[in-house]
Amino acid sequence: MTDHRTDRSFAERLIDPASIAIVGASDDPTKTTARPQQFLAQAGYRGNAYFVNPRRETVQGAKAWPSLTALPEVPEHVYIMTGAEAAIAAVEECAALGVTAATVLSSGFAEDGPEGVEREERLRAAAAAGSVRVIGPSSLGVVNPRTGVMLTGNAAFGEPNIPAGGIFVASQSGSVIGSLVSRARGRGIGFAGLVSTGGEADLSLGALCESMVDDPGVTSFALFLESLRHSEDLASFARAAAAAGKPVAVYKLGRSDEAAALSVSHTGALAGEDGESEAFFRACGFARVYTFESLVEAPGLLLRVPTSSTPVSPRVGVVTTTGGGAAIMVDQLALHGLTVVGPSED
Repeated sequence: MTDHRTDRSFAERLIDPASIAIVGASDDPTKTTARPQQFLAQAGYRGNAYFVNPRRETVQGAKAWPSLTALPEVPEHVYIMTGAEAAIAAVEECAALGVTAATVLSSGFAEDGPEGVEREERLRAAAAAGSVRVIGPSSLGVVNPRTGVMLTGNAAFGEPNIPAGGIFVASQSGSVIGSLVSRARGRGIGFAGLVSTGGEADLSLGALCESMVDDPGVTSFALFLESLRHSEDLASFARAAAAAGKPVAVYKLGRSDEAAALSVSHTGALAGEDGESEAFFRACGFARVYTFESLVEAPGLLLRVPTSSTPVSPRVGVVTTTGGGAAIMVDQLALHGLTVVGPSED
């Protein structure tokens, strides 16, 4: 196996890997674990793609490799779609080889109680044995529409021509990345990348986003949060995004007690009081949105809002065919602190 070291950054290896390996790739085209291979081909990924399945000689017509160690090069990004124990072993292999990024789809970790917590500790220790950073577990993957990187089993990415643009999405919920793409397509909105961060056993959502701030193709960020775990990393990312002039929109679950309880059962992480989240987002300079559709549209809108050290109240004009409709809009805008103005004489 050869290892062609370059000066490529972690972010480049994560979101635009020159080589990919999929561990647990399936030969059955109907299975979720077969989808990434199909999606990569459809999206036109131009790097080297390897498919690891020790029980087969080929998977969906491509050569199958028995292990990561058997590959002719060290892949920059490995997507692991196996059971929990096999995933830990795969991360150990990644660490030994010097793989940069490993995304783990596997579940059965902290959300599964004490035994799952113990497995997650072993997963974290496996990564720490080398320089590999782990996204997940329970990550539905990493997608870069700009370059055809489709490391996901989410069916939404089976559609052709996934829209590319400047928004980088990071979500603690896996299926949300597919839902955002579906909603954005009809609005002509595209993405610079979409990542499902899953359980954040190693790489946190905030640290991942901070690594993407210097990417010139990323103009703004959209975050979908179920909890405020690793808040110090989010705060560090907030400072970096503000310094780079890249706005951040955030949608957070758990405004109600019932939703907060669901987030705990789903992720194993405490959601916290919503008032604390509100204050935290305000301190970070994040624009919080309260409807899922707004998370798609807000990043582009925020790029048009002037920013400075002095708070600015954007001026908004309302054009309508009915006075009642105008009154509804003016009420909502004024309650949110926006200045409603009429047209100038010109």
